[in-house]
Amino acid sequence: MKSTFFPHFTIGTDAYEAVPDICGDYGRTAVIIGGNKSRAAAEPLIRKVCEGHIEILGSFLYGDDATFENAEALTKIPEVQKADMIFAVGGGRATDTTKWASHLLHKPLFTFPTLASNCASVTAVCIMYNPDHSFRCSIYRERNAYHTFINTEIIAHSPRDYFWAGLGDALAKQYEVPFSARGLDLDWVQETGVANAQNVKNGILKYGKKALEAVDRQEVNDSLEPAILSIIVAPGMASVCIEDDLDSCLAHAIYNSHTNTPHKGNHLHGAVVNYGLQVMLQLDGQYEERDKIRSFAKSINLPHCLSDIGIDPAHPDELVKNCLHTKDMRVKPYDITFDMVYKAMMDIEELNRQGK
Repeated sequence: MKSTFFPHFTIGTDAYEAVPDICGDYGRTAVIIGGNKSRAAAEPLIRKVCEGHIEILGSFLYGDDATFENAEALTKIPEVQKADMIFAVGGGRATDTTKWASHLLHKPLFTFPTLASNCASVTAVCIMYNPDHSFRCSIYRERNAYHTFINTEIIAHSPRDYFWAGLGDALAKQYEVPFSARGLDLDWVQETGVANAQNVKNGILKYGKKALEAVDRQEVNDSLEPAILSIIVAPGMASVCIEDDLDSCLAHAIYNSHTNTPHKGNHLHGAVVNYGLQVMLQLDGQYEERDKIRSFAKSINLPHCLSDIGIDPAHPDELVKNCLHTKDMRVKPYDITFDMVYKAMMDIEELNRQGK
């Protein structure tokens, strides 16, 4: 069993004000690593609150994807080697790259998500890709971030599509974790993780649409914070408690297959995952839950058929074949075959034709 460190986080429009008190115990120097746009949004605020408390030795681009090569390159930067701690700023791929770099250097990590697109900022798992942007593997650090600072004003001004996809991604945790864990004899910590996973859906379905409207207007409303917590923290609470093999299943397997399957257009992680979730619920006979997720997906235009993720509905064979061999499918409650997944996809297509 891996070590379990429950997420520590601060959220609000003034979340960064807590940085000196929380991070000051770990040293007096830091570096900022992230994407260009994310650093532009958060770095001035981080530098301002650190003045007189923590010296920022430099700010660096994480690379172009979450790869081991990019993480290793970061470890060779002199300022990164010298810093007492590392601040990861941005979305999932920037954060996961920085998480792995800090793991290699054995330095304290603090995260500053500028997107609410996934739970990367509060988990220990790093989702890594090949240099050609196809999925490579997931790998665990020895622990998650020491603290996560979630500035709701920055997320309100983040790109709308990432928040939109984040709503879709978070919903998968609600169903994939208990699906993978079904029938297993789990210890107390893992049981807690499974229970935490089932706290995601209500926050997304209740607050998600109004929170998305807040991002559209670039303002903080009463729905934004609970929706952000349901995207970032609630799934993360599950992830830190459970083994890697229980953290995902068919919904993420379909996404990871999608990265290796020819398709039209560019499609965000969470959007494809949500389509995969609908397929999983169909396959498992959870029709009432399938309908809830499809209704929500349609209400905010998340994918709900193969063409929405750039796959020809007449030819999903490669997508199905590839998904059966991803690591996400190592633990499942029963054998899942090509024919089962294919039929579930065709059933979803039929629902779409019927307007359901």
